[in-house]
Amino acid sequence: MVRPNDLSPTLVAQLSETLGYLNFSSGAHEPHFLRNLNELYAAAASSAEKSPTPPYRVLADLLVAGIERLRQDGSPLGDAAQASAVVPLIFDRVLAGYLDFHRDLLFHQPPEKLFTPLFVGRVAQAVLAAGPPWDEAERIARTAIGQLNDYIGYRPVAQHRSGRKGEPYKHERVRPVPIYIAGVGPDGDRYHDVVELALQILRDADGATLRAAWFDLELLDELAYDPRAYDFDHPVHKRPNHHFGQWDLDLIDQRGFYRRFVVQHVTLDALSSRIDDPQQRKGSPKPKRD
Repeated sequence: MVRPNDLSPTLVAQLSETLGYLNFSSGAHEPHFLRNLNELYAAAASSAEKSPTPPYRVLADLLVAGIERLRQDGSPLGDAAQASAVVPLIFDRVLAGYLDFHRDLLFHQPPEKLFTPLFVGRVAQAVLAAGPPWDEAERIARTAIGQLNDYIGYRPVAQHRSGRKGEPYKHERVRPVPIYIAGVGPDGDRYHDVVELALQILRDADGATLRAAWFDLELLDELAYDPRAYDFDHPVHKRPNHHFGQWDLDLIDQRGFYRRFVVQHVTLDALSSRIDDPQQRKGSPKPKRD
């Protein structure tokens, strides 16, 4: 387990700033908080390589240890009453409750793959937005999970003959796992390299090409992946290019622009494997001629 004393001075400062956000914020979007969380998660992940504990749990222990250190040092944050209540709510109630809520939809996803640093950051914002009193754990968890489940994607819904509009099953809505947030950068977890490379390609791409693709990087607030299972043979998924990803049609700004792009998990894994495995980048060996 990584302890505050094991961290570099820079990471100790980032830990203090992270706890400051958790102690005083009401859940407002703060890129600096998410950047700090990204760095702390990387330190937790490095420590977790030597133990069976997943990185997000190591991060939780690090935050708890950080609160205790602030108390011992007589820091102005030493009380940290809100942070002390929020950290267990995030890691023990909401993350566990989210898995239970989606036990049918996300049964195939290991928690350590879902609970990446930027996802944990979004959960923290949802918990803080649910607000005090902090002893109402059940209400806060229910409210936070409801706020997190904000994506449905392309899901045709049967309509009644009466014309009454049908609604998707509530457990079908999910929280896409963020792998890039504007002002923060790529997620510090396993998809960092492929996301960084993709963003660089988009920055270098010709403007006419991006306009033809209806893609403006300046409008991308978040890039995320859909953690739900994807069946390529299902008729719903036969739309051209849908398996590569799509804009979130429900997340639109006041000018009418989409702000979140959601890619398919299976496609993201395929791209990552080409970076991780040099043999795949080279392609299959050519057959020998007699």
